[in-house]
Amino acid sequence: MLAGAFALAVAVALPASPPRKVSSVLDPDPGGPSAARPAEALVAAPAYYRPVIVGGKAFPLTRSNFLSLIEILDDWHAPRLRFIGGKWQLVGVHEGIDILAERGTPIVSMEPGTVENLGWQFYSGTRVGVRGVDGRYYFYAHLSAVAPGIVIGARVSAGTLLGLVGNTGYGPPGHRDEFPPHLHFGLEVGTQWVDPYATLVSLYTSTTAADHRTQAGLDRLAEKGSRAAWDHAVESVLMNPGITPRE
Repeated sequence: MLAGAFALAVAVALPASPPRKVSSVLDPDPGGPSAARPAEALVAAPAYYRPVIVGGKAFPLTRSNFLSLIEILDDWHAPRLRFIGGKWQLVGVHEGIDILAERGTPIVSMEPGTVENLGWQFYSGTRVGVRGVDGRYYFYAHLSAVAPGIVIGARVSAGTLLGLVGNTGYGPPGHRDEFPPHLHFGLEVGTQWVDPYATLVSLYTSTTAADHRTQAGLDRLAEKGSRAAWDHAVESVLMNPGITPRE
């Protein structure tokens, strides 16, 4: 797991206020404004650790407290079943990677780009789709809430708050609790979904390494008794004065 401090030397990005998507069996995404629904409001106040930006990217989840659970599942193309007509039936394969986290964990944009799709889908629940400046499509699903300012056409940076982890989906708008809370993260390149597992693990590893470097720096300040310098460093690289993740 990531520790509770982030790298002093790594650039950070705060949540910023400010066309087409190929469907899959599990994540049909017609896109467009007709698919959007009003964003659920989040309460503004200090709340979660400032995202770490490594190589221009942010890991899509950031901690809301020191012991927050984050676990990346290697479940690309895992079978997906539904109980239909009295028996289990295969409805498709999993075209993404699930990241386990507590409900309400902040979800941030991995890449800078533009919000292209937003709102409810039967399987994906509340989702946000971002077209990255690299041309790739970044898909965040099963959200419990969407952040203020995240609307179709909004520009986001790496580390911009998109919403909160939930377990919505597999039903009509508002349906939830068919599975444990997690983020479904999908990555589409061209017209094909690709396996983002290696990318996520690499970014998580880099973020953790940056975190350890920062903690070591904070520890050195503490050993010197530099309380004022320590307070300033913690405020600068750890605390996020932005938006509290609340549903």
